[in-house]
Amino acid sequence: MDKPTLRKIFLEERNKIEPRLHKMLNHILMAALRDVLAEYELEKIGIYYPLGNEIDVRGLSDTYEVYYPKTFKEEIVFYKDTGKFETGQLGIKEPKDSKPVDKNVLDAVIVPGLVYDDALYRLGYGKGYYDDFLKDFQGLKVGVVFEKFRVEALPNKPHDIPVDILVSDNLVYESRHGEDD
Repeated sequence: MDKPTLRKIFLEERNKIEPRLHKMLNHILMAALRDVLAEYELEKIGIYYPLGNEIDVRGLSDTYEVYYPKTFKEEIVFYKDTGKFETGQLGIKEPKDSKPVDKNVLDAVIVPGLVYDDALYRLGYGKGYYDDFLKDFQGLKVGVVFEKFRVEALPNKPHDIPVDILVSDNLVYESRHGEDD
């Protein structure tokens, strides 16, 4: 199946998750995410404001200095969290009254995705903003996904960037990219 078809299927499926189940799975996933992040020396983390039934990682702000992305034309830029938000061009809450930071000020970025595969590639919303951001990002790339939205393989292109670690509500997966076979 092609990416647009997969995107439609998984978005519909994610939107069907009942609020109580979503809250429970999110709680379990966040506990695992906190454990994983604690293994690294991290201070500044890029996160995202959840849209719809996305995983809510905003709770990381009680442990880390967090930054949220703003979308400009063809790119995302992270801004320090001020606690004030406005709706951006894609209908997503973005930081207000804040200053942008160079991407490599961030120690890690939590990367949203509709679905991830065994090679830690993701299927997002199709704009490529995160892939462009991550291509030369020096910090830790961490994906988050509910286990039911993991698949064996996704179609990917040369510009697609896998994450280093994927945290689900069931397991933690580490990248094998760059390892000798």
